[in-house]
Amino acid sequence: ENYDHQGKGIIKTESGHVAFVPGVMQDEEVRVRPVTYTDKIIHGQAIDIKASSPKRIAPTCPHFEACGGCQLQYMTNQEQVEIKQSALSRLFSTQLKIKDLPWQPAIVGPEWGYRRTARLVTWVEQDGSVTLGFRQQNSNQIVDIQACPVLAPELMGHILALKPVLASLTDKRKVTHVQAFYLSGDSHLFLRTLGPLTNEDKSTLMNFAKQQGRHLSLEYDKQAFESLTTDKDQHNSLLEYRLDSLTFKFQPQNFIQINEQVNQRMVEQAMAWLTLDADDVVLDLFAGIGNFTLPLARRVKQVMAVEGVNDMVKRIKSNAESNKLDNVSAHQADLSKFDHKRPPQWLKPIDKLLLDPARDGAFAVVKKIPLLKPRQILYVSCNPATMVRDVKHLMSADYRLTKLGLLNMFPHTSHVEAMALLEK
Repeated sequence: ENYDHQGKGIIKTESGHVAFVPGVMQDEEVRVRPVTYTDKIIHGQAIDIKASSPKRIAPTCPHFEACGGCQLQYMTNQEQVEIKQSALSRLFSTQLKIKDLPWQPAIVGPEWGYRRTARLVTWVEQDGSVTLGFRQQNSNQIVDIQACPVLAPELMGHILALKPVLASLTDKRKVTHVQAFYLSGDSHLFLRTLGPLTNEDKSTLMNFAKQQGRHLSLEYDKQAFESLTTDKDQHNSLLEYRLDSLTFKFQPQNFIQINEQVNQRMVEQAMAWLTLDADDVVLDLFAGIGNFTLPLARRVKQVMAVEGVNDMVKRIKSNAESNKLDNVSAHQADLSKFDHKRPPQWLKPIDKLLLDPARDGAFAVVKKIPLLKPRQILYVSCNPATMVRDVKHLMSADYRLTKLGLLNMFPHTSHVEAMALLEK
């Protein structure tokens, strides 16, 4: 009869259970196999759709039934956005006791070809052929990808061309993953290997990269790379993307937002929602490589960026320097805990706060926010459940929820991202 925030169908059974079932649509009649259950809750699997919804559509991807990448291709993109926002509304209204939520227009982008990066798994079969693709749903088995409509088309072409080349290598069993990037019109392929390849194999890969006109590197571990298409030393291999007239350099293992268009609009909205002033001091928590940090720095007096991964702290500093931003300070800290006897130097009164935590949320930080006394708090989340928990705590500290918006960063998947603005 309804959906949760991940797009799972909510079914109330005759026995009084509430069942959460992926792959079904409102008003459909389905047979469900319970996978896990308690006295009240069932998490189930649809084994037969006895009466389907007229809104159900055929999935675009030929691998949809097996691949674990997408979950909602049986709905139109518009339907997906509507059910995600409706489910968020129920969650926030129930938890926050707010009848009229301050919804803003959802940020959406292209529904296909939006992924600018992907990590694929390789496997050598007994006959010597190579399987290259993504994990199956709830399995370690690999789906041999022939098409991926959510991946940038340029990358899909290079990946398909790479498969027979991998199969021809002498040391093909050493290649475990392929990381692909499409950035500013350029494709970059990184082959994760279990040690060095033979010179013959390197030559084969170099010829492939030359024919394709693409960058190709070998990745021996997270700190060691060997470029097969440039002469320069790539032990600290760097990629880059552009945003807000800024250049962001990063290493292949660093996290970046995979949807370029939605990321651009998300940052623009963050800058607009925070009424930034040239004299503001802003704290950016869970800063990554500076995706929000640097645009903030162009508009305010000072930005303090805090990130848990030291490599990305170094990247923030380097990116600020290369973009000639001298008002950024970057700090490494585990934001899941605090040393009360030795508070960090960035834990001090500020004007504005931006936080973009991982799925676990930011509860340890949120409990300290009243000490920082920000007038505005911008919260970006990839997990509505932890977001509503954290927002609820902030509201108990006399903050008001003044804006709320959906970010459809991952069309055709159950992932939901949202942005909230809280003000004193």
